[in-house]
Parts: sequence; structure tokens; C-alpha cells
Amino acid sequence: FPQVRSIRDIQERVRSRARELGTAGDREVSRWVRGWGYDQLKLEERRHPTRVDLDEACPHLPVLLMRTCAHIAVVNSKVLELLGVTAETPDPVGGKYDRDEGGVPNGVLRETALSGVTRLGTPGHADTVAAIEAGGRDFLSLGITSVHEAGVLARDIRAFTEIAALGRTVPRVYMMLGYADPDFQASFLETGLATGFGNYRLTIGPLKLMTDGSSSGPTAATRRPYAVNPQDTGILYLTQEEIDARFARAHAGGMQLTAHAVGDRAVEMVINGIERALTACRRADPRHRIEHCAMTDPELRLRIKRLGIIPIPQPVFLHEFGDGYVANYGRERAEAMFATGSFQRLGIPFAMSTDCPVTFPDPLLNIYTAVTRQTMTGQVIGPEESIGVAGALSAYTMGGAFAAFEDTIKGSIEPGKLADLVVLSHNPLEVPLSELRQIRAELTLLGGEVVFERPG
Repeated sequence: FPQVRSIRDIQERVRSRARELGTAGDREVSRWVRGWGYDQLKLEERRHPTRVDLDEACPHLPVLLMRTCAHIAVVNSKVLELLGVTAETPDPVGGKYDRDEGGVPNGVLRETALSGVTRLGTPGHADTVAAIEAGGRDFLSLGITSVHEAGVLARDIRAFTEIAALGRTVPRVYMMLGYADPDFQASFLETGLATGFGNYRLTIGPLKLMTDGSSSGPTAATRRPYAVNPQDTGILYLTQEEIDARFARAHAGGMQLTAHAVGDRAVEMVINGIERALTACRRADPRHRIEHCAMTDPELRLRIKRLGIIPIPQPVFLHEFGDGYVANYGRERAEAMFATGSFQRLGIPFAMSTDCPVTFPDPLLNIYTAVTRQTMTGQVIGPEESIGVAGALSAYTMGGAFAAFEDTIKGSIEPGKLADLVVLSHNPLEVPLSELRQIRAELTLLGGEVVFERPG
């Protein structure tokens, strides 16, 4: 839904999809109307849709619409009925059901309140395989040859394994073990497998935890209250003790560690957990990571450097959500978010990602935003955290390879490395900055084989 401008637009999209599914036969996917990508701050009404809005458009099928951040969703009454959620249902730990004035859930689900609905609405195996292949084609057309998949469960590994076994053309995948199922993570650790297991096409990456909410929701766990709401400091999924215990076991088992951590309160807790795991069990070159690592102060950055932690920031979030950051957190905090300039000055290795489908997957837009720190409206946020084009390119190539222990086989053009290459329409080091984001991938090679060529 990135192009919708109002709740009326969303309702029409839902009605249209419901009509399509009415003639879709018995396919498993036909039981749900799904959508992704709305942002209430960009709607005319400046609010989330509610179950009432969705019921007007589609009362007979379950409807699940995910906000662009994937930390908030809205569902219709059919889904609330399937979940058994009523006015008497308490909020889950680490989550929230938004409610109307009478205390009745209004269909907006935050953080862990999403867990039940995502299980109910899980696509089948064939649909998962088809989605991975379709996404893979899109990535290759953008010059992306490797993906760090941000959270897989057993069913996802099965789909990726099938695609690899069949030799289908998709980018190489470095899989993070999903945070959504602690039992799955525990069972995996019992096998004795660890980070690095696999081959050049499909590799086990880190064990991942989810510690707080989203930067744009906003639901990130912050030390100080939000500027937009002095009663709100975000949502935490886990206690410090839970983080410590799960990190300690995974680290001792040979796993790389990572966690989604946006707010400075969550980032600090993740750093604490990594430090305690390293103290309890010394290991050479573990390359533990923090996904997002959005809010850091000088002290946290020094701890990150000392512990050898690799931040994975998303400068492109400033393009998409930066105006909201200023409103939600205040200018001072917003200007220090995604501190690539500070990381670079401190000599902290980092990689950049888009967190697609939360934002656009185009690497050149991300690189452009890392350099300009410019939002969609043209506002510049934290220019002192800008980096140059060469540094941004390095974070997107060698940075990503280093964060996956793959810097000896990819990330640069050298003899003996995998021939994963992209031919761009223009040289990003030579074009005017204003033209950087217009650069396109003309040709993409994976292992020396052409896997995408732009027509004409």
C-alpha cells in the first residue's frame, strides 16, 4: 500500500482483493486478504485504519494489513473473532491491543499482539516458495546478489532449501534464526549446527532476538520518553535476564549473535547481553551484530567498538520516516540516529541494509540517503552523521560480506572471489550527488552467470 493516500483508498484495495479471492478457488491463500505498507502518518486521516473501516470493505474474509514497519498491523472483526480477542482480553507481554473508548479492541495490534495473527495467516509452502522466487528476481534486477534474511523458522528453511536444491536463480542467502519461536531456536542449538553451516548459496547465519519495537511506529524502547508522548518510552520484548540467558547459550554453541534493537534502551540491553556472553565464554572473532542500532550515544558506541560488535544501520529509514523521527523523538535524538558517520570515525565496521520490505530495497537510494541524510520532503537530519559515497559503497559490499564472515569470498573484485557483480548505468563515484539515486543496475552476474539484463 505505499501509494494509498487515505483510508478510503485502503478500503477500495481491500474490496478489490476480496473480489479477486472470491474467484480464486480453494487455494490456501484465498482465505485471507493481506496487504502491506500503509503508513498512517501519510494518510489524509492521519490515523490507523480500524476494524470498523475494514469490516465495511470486507466483513466475510479475514483481513490483515501490515503497517510498513511490520511492528503494527490492523485486522478486521473476522480476525479478532478467530483470535478470540475481546474486551476482556489482556494485552500480551511486549505488545498491545489498541482499544476504542469502550475498551473494545479496535483492530490495531502492536508488537507481540501480532504473534497470533501471523500464525493464523501464514502462507502455505508453495506460496512461500513462489514469494521467495519473485522477491529474488526483484533483488537481482537491483544488483543485489546476497541477502541477509532477517528471521527464518523451520518452514522458511525448508522453502529456501528446496529452491537451492532445484537450482533456482535467487540471490545467495545468509539466514538469521528467527526470533518468533524460541523453541525452534533451542531445538536448532541441540543439533550442534552453528553459524556458517551450509554452502555458498544458503548459509546459517546468527541467532536473532527481537528486543524492542520500530523506529517509525513509534514503539522503540528509549531511555527518555518520546517527544510526541511524554508517557511513552516504547515496548520491550525481553528482560535483560532473558537476553543474557539466550545469548549465553547460543554464543557457547558457536552461533553468531544478533538482535533487533532500535531504541537506546534496547541497544544497551543487547550490548550488555553480548558482553556477558563474551566474558563467560571466550571465542575468537565472533562478529556479533546489532540490527538497526538506531539510537546510540558516545558511550554506547565506544562499548560497541571495544566488544567488536557490528552495527547494521538503515540510513534509508531517514528518507522514508525521518520527518516522523523529528516529531516523535525531537530533533536532537533524530539527528543522532543511524550514526554511520560516528561509526566510521571510530573505525567500527558496519554494514548497511534497507530492511526490505519495510522500505524500498534499492541500494542506490540507501547509499544516497547515507550521504545526504535527506527525507522525502527534503529535510536534512544530522548531517554530521553523513558518510561519503565511497564509504557507503564499502558498507554495502565489504561491510555486508564481513558481517557474514564472507569477506574472503565476496564483497570486492579480486582473483579467487565469487564473481557476483553488477554493472551500473553510471559510476556512482563520478555522477553529481543529485543523480546518484537515478543510477540503475544494467547487468547482474551471480557466480559469473548473467542472471539479470535490463532490456534494450
